[in-house]
Amino acid sequence: MSYITRNANLLLLLLIIFSAAALVGATVYFQLNFDRINGAYTLKMEQLNKVSDELEAKQFELKKLGDDLSLKSQREEQLSGQYTEVRTEKESLETQKKKLTTEKEGLQSELEKTEQTLYKTQNDLAAKKALANQLETEKEALALENDILKDDKDQLEEEVRDLEDMVECLENTADDDENTC
Repeated sequence: MSYITRNANLLLLLLIIFSAAALVGATVYFQLNFDRINGAYTLKMEQLNKVSDELEAKQFELKKLGDDLSLKSQREEQLSGQYTEVRTEKESLETQKKKLTTEKEGLQSELEKTEQTLYKTQNDLAAKKALANQLETEKEALALENDILKDDKDQLEEEVRDLEDMVECLENTADDDENTC
């Protein structure tokens, strides 16, 4: 039995050595595999962190772009409103300009007519002043002539009275006394 015991011990020893070698081999294999997987995990974690950082940066940029877009949209609405106001005011001013231009042309035409009327009136006034001066001169001449004629009339009336007195005297007196009259 010793042979069996010896063989059994040897077999157990070989089994223990084989188990230990298998355990060491498995441990080395699994350690290498773990290191490889851990390295891959670390690499993936670094990549994941990098992608996460990039994602956060992109999200920040996207948020910033969204804010910029919102701000630009608000500005566009404001500018659109201002443009509409300016366009409406421009159209109103153009309408006013056309109206004022038409009114100006009408006023210029009226001014020209008024100037022509003024020119004619000034000419008429000058002619009437000349006529008035002429009539005034004629009036003065006629007044002078009238005064002269009045004086002549007075003289003639006095002569007529004198002659009537003489006729009466002559009629009342005899023929011999006629020289006394």
